[in-house]
Amino acid sequence: MINIDFTNSHSQPKYRLIIDAVIELLQNGTLQKGDKLPSCNELCKEYHLSQDTVYMAYNELKKLGLIASKVGKGYFVQNTNVGAEHKVFVLFDHLSAYKEELYEAFKQGMKGKGSEQIFFHHNNPKVFKTLIESAIGEYTDFVIMPIFEKEAIQILVKLPRKKVYILDRSNTELKKQYSYICQEFERDIYQILNQNYSSFECYSRMVLSIRHTKGHFREICSGFKAFCKKYNYESEAVFDLTTFKITKGDAFIVVDDKDLVTIVMRAQALGLEIGKDVGIISYNETALKQIVAGGISTISTDFVLMGKNMAELVLSGKKQKCHNPFVMIKRHSI
Repeated sequence: MINIDFTNSHSQPKYRLIIDAVIELLQNGTLQKGDKLPSCNELCKEYHLSQDTVYMAYNELKKLGLIASKVGKGYFVQNTNVGAEHKVFVLFDHLSAYKEELYEAFKQGMKGKGSEQIFFHHNNPKVFKTLIESAIGEYTDFVIMPIFEKEAIQILVKLPRKKVYILDRSNTELKKQYSYICQEFERDIYQILNQNYSSFECYSRMVLSIRHTKGHFREICSGFKAFCKKYNYESEAVFDLTTFKITKGDAFIVVDDKDLVTIVMRAQALGLEIGKDVGIISYNETALKQIVAGGISTISTDFVLMGKNMAELVLSGKKQKCHNPFVMIKRHSI
């Protein structure tokens, strides 16, 4: 008999739970090619299901090419190559140059073993909820950049837990429940600055240019302050550069690319040499930063590796919790 967990049946169709149970048995080798599956009547009796529910599940498994039926004999395993049938729902907050690299690396990492569809919630809880609800029962795997609001997090329970993978950002609650590959923003910024402490010794003030301190930006701010406190640096977090005065000896950590442009232009207008009078480190590596102002130093998680590793996680179906590595690329600006 197939062991089916119906504890989430209130939030997910029962036929989908049957499908997931069979696929899991194929993945872990419990079911082999040629094995006979329980009859529809057996599943109905064991789990108090309707025949329509079981037929719907078995028909879907037949469409996937995983099982076949023989008249008068029942259902049998036809194909154990589950990895070739992934249909992945990918939900990002928004698209940017580095997240496009992440998505392309994810697609390449899937090695053609399925299909991917990407959507964007733009940090809008209503959009997030609508997209998740529309995906229920339509996909085999769910790769999600979450929104950290109570209703948004609660909607995830409607998805099969073992098939949900949290990407890029997470929190304590989600980390307990789901597999993930994420950054650790507070730890990452602190460690990377600490490892490269000698690069800042010629500067007298550390400045964090950041638009606000909501969500993971608060973690970046905390890690920055911890580093400055350790080395007794004069420091400042700037949320609006409009009235901020750039002076010789400032070393900037810049989170938003629009602020990066402002700082470069202002420094040049003041006759301050970038990389000598003023230091700049920008968040997130892009090709353009290799040439701006002679080369802008960057700190960034490895988005290509994140995409590749997420694809491997989806294909393996393993439950893993991974911190994605954070790196610094030094250029002329520091």
